[in-house]
Amino acid sequence: MTNYPKLYLGIDNCFAIKRWVEPETWIPLLKEIGVNYAEASFDNEIDFLYSPQWYINDWFDRLTAAEEKYDFKVKSFYSGYQTYRTAGLAHPNPQMANNLVDNFFLPVLNKIKQRHCSIGFSVHTYPENVLQNPEKFYKVQKEVWDRYAKLVNYSKSHGNTPICVEQMYTPAQSPWTIKSNINFIRYVYALNKGPIYTTIDVGHVVGQRKHRFPAKSEIIDALAKQIKSNDLVIWLGGNETYQLWDELLYNNDTLEEKAKKIMISMAKYPYLFSNNTDDCNPYKWLEELACYSPLMHLQQTNGISAPHAPFSKENNEKGIINGKEFLEAIKKAYDKHEKRPLENMPPIVDEIYLNFELFFPSTEPSRVVIEQMKETVAFWREFIPKDGLTVDELLAKL
Repeated sequence: MTNYPKLYLGIDNCFAIKRWVEPETWIPLLKEIGVNYAEASFDNEIDFLYSPQWYINDWFDRLTAAEEKYDFKVKSFYSGYQTYRTAGLAHPNPQMANNLVDNFFLPVLNKIKQRHCSIGFSVHTYPENVLQNPEKFYKVQKEVWDRYAKLVNYSKSHGNTPICVEQMYTPAQSPWTIKSNINFIRYVYALNKGPIYTTIDVGHVVGQRKHRFPAKSEIIDALAKQIKSNDLVIWLGGNETYQLWDELLYNNDTLEEKAKKIMISMAKYPYLFSNNTDDCNPYKWLEELACYSPLMHLQQTNGISAPHAPFSKENNEKGIINGKEFLEAIKKAYDKHEKRPLENMPPIVDEIYLNFELFFPSTEPSRVVIEQMKETVAFWREFIPKDGLTVDELLAKL
């Protein structure tokens, strides 16, 4: 019998940045909106890199008091834009990367170890000079993965807080494909038998289609088009391949010969390409990795951009994220695991917290923010009317 996960609706309080900046203000607001759980963004006035210890201690005391007062719970913490916009754990200076581990991640794990919650990050980006050198890329990637393994190992002996790494959408933020996420999870788990998980963001499948490994026929068509119009319309990966393209464009080789040489060059940079159309489909991500995603981020998207938009009526008419299809994809993941589990992976999760990660312009009136948040929750309560039900129970009610 398949053990399906229990699902819970929550909201990342990134929506509240610069508007509701204290636990006593955003917790009652979220209760009013219709959720009982939150993901706390470190951007919302609790960043460990610039907050003094006295403030951190005071903030957590106030958080606990507000949780008790409003019968509410912060079930996860997540890194925000301030660390996201850096090279982070892939910093070219390893002392800087290790400083982030020692002075951000480890203090955070120490502080939340008694809270029985999860934590998630998106804190590494590979610089261009690393991406353009396969030998350097694999070396730096191993260093980054080893730093994550260090965090998992530390967590095992300091509260055992589950750690997630958010799935992204460009080669610079690998793991960014289904396969690379599985490889990353396996690597860390093999090092210390401590699990690391992924955070599936349903909007983070918009860059993979721009970075597909093209078929030979597509390369031939692109060559012919550029010869006629000087319009390069294809992703080639490394700079070396673009240089080769320019050299071959007007030489005497046939289009077939040119395409073969281009493909040989591209093959040197496999990490710059998505080789599977499933990478462009949020439901395929769920079918493959929902079992290893205790935290998920929800946003409405048209499949072309990731605006972190609310599930308003207007956005839903153009959006590709549908509640029923979403639940069905999660169920398929557990059915698939029951029949043919992935090897050398950590234990599958039995609870999944679905957190709305919604961004609003600073020019948007606060009352509009609240209205759209309420509309978002109301839309999803049609599919998850009660927290803690398993995905098969929820589907049976639809």
